[in-house]
Amino acid sequence: MPYVQLLKFLGLKRKKSRLEVRAEHLRKFVSYAPTPGIPPVADFSPERMRITWVIPDFMPGAGGHMTIFRIARYLEEFGHEVNFLVQNPTEHKTGEAAKATINAHFQPFNGTVELFSEETPHAQGDALIATDRFTCYPVEAMGGFIRKFYFVQDYEPAFYAAGAEALLSEATYHFDFDCLCAGEWLHKIMSEKYGRWSTSWPLAYDASVYNLGEGALEPAPRSGNRIALYARYVTSRRAVELAFLALEILHARGVQFEVDFFGWDLGNLTTRYPFVDHGVLGSAELADLYRKATLGVVFSATNHSLVNKEMMACGLPVVDLDLDTVRSIFPESTMAFARPTPEGIADTLEALLADADRRKGLQQGGLDFVKNLSWEKSARLVEAALIERVGQAAKGEPA
Repeated sequence: MPYVQLLKFLGLKRKKSRLEVRAEHLRKFVSYAPTPGIPPVADFSPERMRITWVIPDFMPGAGGHMTIFRIARYLEEFGHEVNFLVQNPTEHKTGEAAKATINAHFQPFNGTVELFSEETPHAQGDALIATDRFTCYPVEAMGGFIRKFYFVQDYEPAFYAAGAEALLSEATYHFDFDCLCAGEWLHKIMSEKYGRWSTSWPLAYDASVYNLGEGALEPAPRSGNRIALYARYVTSRRAVELAFLALEILHARGVQFEVDFFGWDLGNLTTRYPFVDHGVLGSAELADLYRKATLGVVFSATNHSLVNKEMMACGLPVVDLDLDTVRSIFPESTMAFARPTPEGIADTLEALLADADRRKGLQQGGLDFVKNLSWEKSARLVEAALIERVGQAAKGEPA
């Protein structure tokens, strides 16, 4: 009796090979049958657009989701109807539970939340928005919307080694979506490299939380050499290992400092310099740390992090990597740019810790840079793009 038939006869299931498991994992994200639908062109109203976002599932603390929910909140406040579809849920059992998490841990939200897995959702509206590489696949399959968009927060092919997932990620940039990009670096890639219609909006910060402190008109004096370091090492693009190696070099040079690690629980960490492992902090705790530290260190090997803007708003001088992804956003006066090597980072930290005037200049440069940023302004830019592109499509104008 053949092996498979024998297992079936015995009531057993064949254990899948690792290749099959990996292929099955990808299939559930990218294999969606087209769903027909007639876009409601006649009912389009720029004052009350019907906007549906497709998002991956989420947990409290998810930074990319917080940005999505902030923009969605403002779109609701601007008068639009906003709904969410959650792809392949792993954290939530119902849409009601997911909506409760949004309201409890992210932003106020009044619209509907629905979950879906293998079947392509049936929905209708004006704007349909994908939010990461895998949500693009059901969005591509869904009919019933006047125009489709991609809310691009990072260059996701760089998240993977060269191979299937990187290729499937890059393939989404060839879908007929308009790109709503978090910053000029991504906008340039989408428009110049992939020929997409694209616009940019800036990552912002919550000024009610990230500020100089109640009643303060200038940054408070900083005592000691205290380095606040974003240490989410489980996200490889944060390049935390480079910072960690740089701190060892800095200590070996005889520089006195202490480190506040935050962003992830580092576990059983041993160093030759004093440190505190804060783990994951709430926004108010982060702002308090930023107002006390001497230097802030946050890296990203792809699109820049909004953490550096939150640091700047609290009067904290920032060190980031000397990469095009960073320099395309931040002028020279706003932060210190470190060569992306342990020695280069150690050189920059050592020089800044020894130069109070340079730190003061970066404090002011950072404050000037972020003072006009707000999530409401960024949401208005997203809204304007949606109105423009959906309106053109509703009139039958060429994309």
